Amino acid sequence: MILLFDLTNSDTAHVPVNSGLGQAISAAFPLQQVRIHAEAGHIEALRQNPGLGACTNVSFTAIAFSPLQRWKTQLVSARRFWHELRVMRQALRAAPVEPHLIVLASATPTAICAALLLARLAPSPVAVQVGLHGNLNEVAGWRPRNPLRRRYDLRSMLSRPRSNLRLLVFEPCIRDALGRLLPTTSGRTDVLRHPVNLAEAAQQQPVPLAFPVRIAFAGMATEAKGIRSFLEVARNCKALYGDRVEFHIVGGRPANIPPEKFRDIAHEVEAGHISRAAFTERLERMHFVMLPLRADYYNLSPSGGLMDAMGWAKPLIATRIPIVKNLFAEGGDIGYLCEGNHGLQAAVEAIVNDMDAGRHARQTEALRRLRVQRAPTALALAYRDMVRRGFPGLLDAAPRRAALLNLPSTAPAPRGR
Repeated sequence: MILLFDLTNSDTAHVPVNSGLGQAISAAFPLQQVRIHAEAGHIEALRQNPGLGACTNVSFTAIAFSPLQRWKTQLVSARRFWHELRVMRQALRAAPVEPHLIVLASATPTAICAALLLARLAPSPVAVQVGLHGNLNEVAGWRPRNPLRRRYDLRSMLSRPRSNLRLLVFEPCIRDALGRLLPTTSGRTDVLRHPVNLAEAAQQQPVPLAFPVRIAFAGMATEAKGIRSFLEVARNCKALYGDRVEFHIVGGRPANIPPEKFRDIAHEVEAGHISRAAFTERLERMHFVMLPLRADYYNLSPSGGLMDAMGWAKPLIATRIPIVKNLFAEGGDIGYLCEGNHGLQAAVEAIVNDMDAGRHARQTEALRRLRVQRAPTALALAYRDMVRRGFPGLLDAAPRRAALLNLPSTAPAPRGR
């Protein structure tokens, strides 16, 4: 059985990537049961996803998060560790006695420790796969001074090789950047290209380029995503072109950013996350997605906004950082690759002045072709191969034996750490 946990995201946060990952896992191991454990609001959002909802071997279990240090995953909390341990122990006890793969879709370093402890104590083989998103930046950030807490922070948890632990990142350039920072992760880090959920946009029709040109910032309006640059470009371009161009936030804003900062945006920007239905309804009407991503964060993080732009085939106006450059190398002319704020503004000016509807249509079609390669079903074979290479035999025998004999596996647990 495959037990997937998201121990940090609630409601609609990370729904696209978790849905895509769940679909890829389901298709990779159709004879395995995949049980997704997450906060109740997050599960509700996942259930509404048509792609994941169609996976017959996927089920859902609601869990409670620890209220301690919410969102501060860089802090090592003993009480949070015990909470995470109880949650995963209960999930393992509710599962059949057979080999298990624990997939931490998003987790704290103490959750990794808890999963490894449970794997050591389990009566059957258990392996742990750790998905790494933006929290991977913690390996290069602040660390606890207390040596005991430091032993269990993310840098330490990822640095120590264990035979039943592998890391999962979502772009090759992130694996390479992590290997430069932590050489001990080389050879233990797998790459699954960031999945794109095609089911959401299945009925979408291309939006022909016309005035007003609608340009979106995709995702929560945060500094790491480059909201300050987006707002500066919006201010300058609205002064130049007035109603010929509109800027939208397809997402929400942190509550600590005052609404008046968004005076050049074409609509009121809500505080907090918006519903996925509102997100997709707004994104569907856009002509372009602007992503002023900062390299100091996104060298170690995939971008959900980038995948939303691909999934909905919205040509990009984006900064030249590795994950974006690689995507342009794969897809060809899928938008505008820019240097800094002046490059972003120059791209908008070129779009508004030229109004090249033919090029926009070609960029849209290039993205539609590219996104097929990131569909969960297209990634399933790569996921199956990485699990079989990383954890030989773990998920091969149990489903076959259960199907033929209806008996659980009782193979001894691996002890190498």
